[in-house]
Amino acid sequence: MSRPDAALALAAIHGLEGRRLSRAGAICVAGAGLNAAIFCDIVGRFYTVGPVPNANDVLPIGLALTTPMPPDPAIVKPVVDRRNEKGEPAYPRRISKASDTSQAEAMLRNGVTFTTDTAFVLSAPATSLAKCLGLLGVRELFQKRVKRLVLVDTGEPHQDVPALRTLLAEWPTPVFVCGKDVGDALSFPGESIGRAFAWTSAHPVADAYRAFKTMPYDAPSYDLAAVYFASRPDSEFFRLSEPGSVMVGDGGRLTFAAGGKGTVRSLSVDPAKRAQAVQTFVELTSAQPVAPNRRGRDAV
Repeated sequence: MSRPDAALALAAIHGLEGRRLSRAGAICVAGAGLNAAIFCDIVGRFYTVGPVPNANDVLPIGLALTTPMPPDPAIVKPVVDRRNEKGEPAYPRRISKASDTSQAEAMLRNGVTFTTDTAFVLSAPATSLAKCLGLLGVRELFQKRVKRLVLVDTGEPHQDVPALRTLLAEWPTPVFVCGKDVGDALSFPGESIGRAFAWTSAHPVADAYRAFKTMPYDAPSYDLAAVYFASRPDSEFFRLSEPGSVMVGDGGRLTFAAGGKGTVRSLSVDPAKRAQAVQTFVELTSAQPVAPNRRGRDAV
């Protein structure tokens, strides 16, 4: 949750759910502090229409606990701290302390257990997902039920290199790399924050976007593009490379090479569809919450 595209990706997840195209199985925060988990919970509650029937309809938020905890991303603080005219928190939330979150590895496993068509998007240190893969029976579970892992690569060094190498070596289903060029090509138009989100006076994702830096600015859609592809792998917006392999350097940077016996594929943007993709992203992230319908959908 250190970049605006991460917040936009959360909005897209709920927007896809509102369109009955996919369902969020779980959200896991790694490499950030408690406020990042609270922010994810706030966004989930923001998109919840009406009362929650039971705990099974509450989107679980996992938090990778470390000592000491990493600092909170700057973009989440204005959202968590925002107050209404009565001085109360402007956005309802269920999480207020670490014990209100789920254990990361178990939550990632449980998010797959009751679904038959699942995708993972990894845009954080691979620590928790690699640990989850190492749990008893999880590799076999993922092999049966997880259709794809989409790995976000912003061009910056990845944290926890050993975990990422382990994950890539042992992951049992297709892997797709959503690289820096994809996010850069599909920059989110900052001017749309004031226009497309105008249906509400307070939106946690819009608040986070504005908090990142002085408006207006356009933000690369790294996480947003990855989430969209994870849910809509047949989308006409993207092209796929020939199968290849991805190497993780000692400094944490990724290098993709097509060919050989590799099974990893890299995404690129169809230039002819770029404007349509950006418009779709704007509509998806700014969509108004709709009443849930939990049946008959697959999980992302």
